[in-house]
Amino acid sequence: MAGSYRAGVGIAFLTSFLSVWTTIVRDDGNAIGYFFVILAAGVGAFAAWFQAAGVARTMLGAATMQALLGIAIATAPITASVADGPFKALLFNTVFAVLWLISAAFFRAAARGNRVSPSPAA
Repeated sequence: MAGSYRAGVGIAFLTSFLSVWTTIVRDDGNAIGYFFVILAAGVGAFAAWFQAAGVARTMLGAATMQALLGIAIATAPITASVADGPFKALLFNTVFAVLWLISAAFFRAAARGNRVSPSPAA
């Protein structure tokens, strides 16, 4: 249980760090979108009081936001002017969406471990 929760936190932090790092390296003007995905993940986890089930739903939301951001960037007119721009945008954002989903899966596993099984009737 605790291991799954820690793994979920680790993947979420790794995803956030890599998102910030690659956004700084690329410097393509889309940084605010990636910042909002990370902000939503943090605010959602706080709103769920860091309970595993709530954080799992938050990471699912972050993955959805990441995928939608990828679609928005891939369909932007400026992206079409870059060689393989739409493909790269979709690939990049898909990788990060999958990382958010992996984090959600770990939190979901932690939430299942927190359930108290009913005691047999005596």
